[in-house]
Amino acid sequence: MMANTTLPPMHPDFPRWHEAISLGSEDGRRAARWVGVSAIANDGSSGNIEALLRLAFNTRQPAAAASLTKIREAFKAADANFEMRGNDRELQVLAAAALSQLMSIGGFAGAEAALGVTTAALAGARKPDLPLDLAILAESAIDQIAEANRTRPKLKTHATTDAPKLDFEKAGAKVRETQSWDAIAEAFGLAADATRGALAMMARRQANAVDSLDSFIKMQDEELQMLWWLVGQRSEDFDCAFDAVPAEAQALVFAKELADHTEVSPGPSSIKGLLSRAGLKDRRKIAVSAAINAADATWLHDLAGDIEPSPVSTPLHYGIKRQLETGAGDTWIAGWAAAAGVPATFSLSPLTLGLLFYRERLLILFGDE
Repeated sequence: MMANTTLPPMHPDFPRWHEAISLGSEDGRRAARWVGVSAIANDGSSGNIEALLRLAFNTRQPAAAASLTKIREAFKAADANFEMRGNDRELQVLAAAALSQLMSIGGFAGAEAALGVTTAALAGARKPDLPLDLAILAESAIDQIAEANRTRPKLKTHATTDAPKLDFEKAGAKVRETQSWDAIAEAFGLAADATRGALAMMARRQANAVDSLDSFIKMQDEELQMLWWLVGQRSEDFDCAFDAVPAEAQALVFAKELADHTEVSPGPSSIKGLLSRAGLKDRRKIAVSAAINAADATWLHDLAGDIEPSPVSTPLHYGIKRQLETGAGDTWIAGWAAAAGVPATFSLSPLTLGLLFYRERLLILFGDE
């Protein structure tokens, strides 16, 4: 587990979360737990996030043994008295705290954690017994990260009117030290090193400015392509008008096509609005199984044929994989529902289904980039 070089301030609600697991309010123990939470949050790998989701949501699918050991060892390193087994409830709350910290840090890993929390929560179908509402924190984090990603960069922060400092002191000292042609040649080498250092500093500033501008332009292009898609009112995968796509499959198709245009996770905050304008409603509900069965089999295979989705963080894609194994019909539904921990008739509004499927697509497309 990668350790934090600088420990972030303790989350103001962490003492309350810590007390909820009956460990009391002893400052030393609480501080040690926060060290562990921070170390875990510093590892933003997809495997680590998946393990934290499984622990926090207390799913029937356990976290991978290697990931679980890694997480426990982070707390053991901070507190030698931390138990390596028999404290599942404590680990559940600490995993949720680590996810909260990851989301508050933001960036790519924070976006993945926030997306994963919302897809694992399945619009409230999974409600873990926790002293914090991860789903609400995740929705807030997605909005904040999306807004931060799309803030116009201030290029002035990368620019300076000051000329780079060329320090030839070492070169001059070398000539004064030994007045010979060899010393002069060595002094030229030292002067060249100083020049290269100054030019490298300028190059880094320019590269940072270009990278910031490139990222911003990329996200502007992303939203422009999404708007063209919406204005055109045509499915790109099926080359037909939106309303020609089977109504029950529209949520999956439209979400997938928007995900294809997404350049930076978690995408723009306007995704729900775009899906709504594309025709997905938030009133009636549709069974998830019906939506998957309504989609074209070849399209589903191209979508999920080569991946191994998680029943925890990508339960909709997991359902597609189970359906592909048996074909459309009812055979696959019971097994999928049992693995996902939902009723076989589990239903969502088309708009909510589309939003969750879009987020699952991002987890699959951008995982561990």
